[in-house]
Order: sequence, then C-alpha cells, then structure tokens
Amino acid sequence: MRIYIKKIISVCMLVVLVSAMMTGCFPTTENKQNSNSSLSGDNSSGANNENDVSEFPTYIEDRDVEKLTIKANVNIPANFDINQKVSIVSAKPATWDRENIVSGLSNGRQIVDEISGENSGPDDIFYSYTFDDNSNLVFSLGNVSYYTEMEAEYQYTYYFDNYENFKDEDTLKKMFSDKNIDGIEKSDAVNNANQVISLLEIDDILGEPQIYSMDAASVNFLQDEYDARDKYGEKVSKWSDEQEAYLLIYPVLYQNIPSLCINATGENESISSSKVYFIYGKNGLITFNVSGVFDVKSTVQESYTYSPLDAIQSVKESFENIIMDTEIEISLIKLAYITRYDFENITEWRIEPVWFIDGKYINSTSDSVDGKDNLVDQDYTTIISAVSGETIPLVSIGG
Repeated sequence: MRIYIKKIISVCMLVVLVSAMMTGCFPTTENKQNSNSSLSGDNSSGANNENDVSEFPTYIEDRDVEKLTIKANVNIPANFDINQKVSIVSAKPATWDRENIVSGLSNGRQIVDEISGENSGPDDIFYSYTFDDNSNLVFSLGNVSYYTEMEAEYQYTYYFDNYENFKDEDTLKKMFSDKNIDGIEKSDAVNNANQVISLLEIDDILGEPQIYSMDAASVNFLQDEYDARDKYGEKVSKWSDEQEAYLLIYPVLYQNIPSLCINATGENESISSSKVYFIYGKNGLITFNVSGVFDVKSTVQESYTYSPLDAIQSVKESFENIIMDTEIEISLIKLAYITRYDFENITEWRIEPVWFIDGKYINSTSDSVDGKDNLVDQDYTTIISAVSGETIPLVSIGG
C-alpha cells in the first residue's frame, strides 16, 4: 500500500505553543449533536473491545474541570467503521519510476537540465528535471512536485498551503468560491489531475477531490489581507481572469482515515502529513504537489479504536493536579493519521491514527479596554493515539 507524508511545506510558520502537547489538522465535518457530558467509563473500550456507538458522539460538551471548557464537534471520516481495528505500522519512503514519470509528463518537451543532490543528508536525495519551457519536476524523499513559470510568477500556493487553512474544511470554502471559471472546464482539470495520479500509481489511496475556484476577485482580496510580496519585497501583481484556476485537493487515506495536515517537532522526532493537490488554469497544469509517499512494512500495534470520549477523559486527567491561570476552550476533535520519524533516522517512518484535539487558551493580559481585560487567544492542541491512547507530546507546530 502507498500513502503520502508531507515532509517539507513551502509556506508555513512554526508556532511554539504554550502547552507541551501540540498538533495539526485536516478536515471532515460532522453535524453537531448534543451528547451526554459525562465522560466517565471504562477507558479500555477503544483499545481491546468492539466499540459502543455511544462512545463516538458527533458533539461533546463538558465543564467538569475548572477552567477547561469542552464544546467540540467530533469529526469522524464518513467511511470509517468504528468497529474496525486500527494500526500503528512501520513504513519507508516510496520509490518512484522517475524515467517513466518524466517521460509521461514531458508532453513533447525536452529536458534541458538535470541535477541531483542532498537535502538534509546522504539518505535524503533530490532529483530535479527542467523542461525547455522552464517548468520543473522535482523528486525527493517520498515527494513529487511540479512547478511552471506561471506558478513562480503568481505564487498560487502562497494563498492556501498552510496549517491554519486546513484545520477546518470551511476555511477554504470561505476563501474561494465553487463557481465555474470562464474558459476552464472542471472536468478537464479533474481528468488532467487523474492522469498524473495514474502515472504516479497512487490512485488506490486517494479520495474524491475537493475543488475550489481561485478567481481573481478572491485572490486579490487575499493579496491585500496578507500584504503579499514577491522575493524582492515588492507587492505582487493583481490577478486578472487570465490567472484564474481550479484548485483540486485530494484527501490521502490510510485505513479510511485522512492525513492530519501538520508539520511539527516532537521529542527527538518530526511529525508530518500527507497532501496531494493540483492547480489547473487556462493553459493547463500550473503546479502539483504529492507529499510524503510511503510503503507499509509491518504492523507495530493494532487495536480497536480508542474513542473520542476516552481521549477527552485523558485530557481532563492531565489537568487534574494543575492550577491553571488561563481558561482553555476545546472546539474540535477529529480522527486523522500522522507520520513520525526520528531525527537520526529519517527513512524509518511510523504511521499512526490519532485524535487531534484543538482549542484556544484564553489569556487575561494587563492591558484593558474600558476597564475590561483584553483576552488574547492562543492555540491549544493535543494529539492522542487512537491505537494506544497515549498522548504524543509536541514542541512546535506548523503546516
């Protein structure tokens, strides 16, 4: 089986969190429903036995712990069976048939430059091929990416490819519309992407794409909001309808569980994600990124899924003997998978289903307005293994 793990993300900021336990994202939203606020019960229910559906509510509300408020949607993938077993597995970066892929993507173009070298060390080699139209195809450890001059000039990925935008699926929906773009058929964009996916032999681990319209009005608004600038520090050019394109994001699945969009540092390890996207414009494919492909080697641990109620109970217990100066509000719990690898051995990966728990610290500062404290939100994020139930500590997090 082949899966994707993102190792390098071009646009992200590492955010050092206040908590020693932190994490990332990837969206699947369920309808909000009320559930019993009591989280007591047998914590082994998710580890050794088939699960009770009541242990997997779509909404959890709880205030049993002082200064810890839980009003959280629970996102469980639509095709995930709560009674299936989930596994932690060892894996290795997938190998590519570079010659076949370069030939399949050349479309009559000639290779004018070819280079290779080390990224982070002798086990992390990149291979770069430049076509005669200055398009570039790059292979690295588990990754394949393609860039055209149009991507370099207009920086399409700048506007969406970061950690915060993938936390909740509604974020990208608010940024971009789903309207049709004049002069480009959505079906052409999907067919082109699917041809590349077949060439890469990754069809079997991708779900249906989410399609967004990167129209000129939306992107120009984002330019102003972000104060977007090029590598020389100059403001980027405004878009016209000639730059408009479709963004296709394919969910990458492992055991029917999507990847968590994250690029983080743990205790002597990196934690990363899988991501596949394509951008297709009026002149064809503008860019694509396939991040973190791996081949499963062997099963390390297997169990029934640790439930979200048990995961929240673990969070509550972690605060039992702590006096908190700030309140924490948890708003999202979702099932996803991560990839972990040690700093000293970047080619030996561990794939692990987890519960991603996300919220905010509510900090009271000395500044005040009209006699009231100014509340400043900071991210609170925790990852708990959906296999072992253990909390996975993180030091920093990005996207």
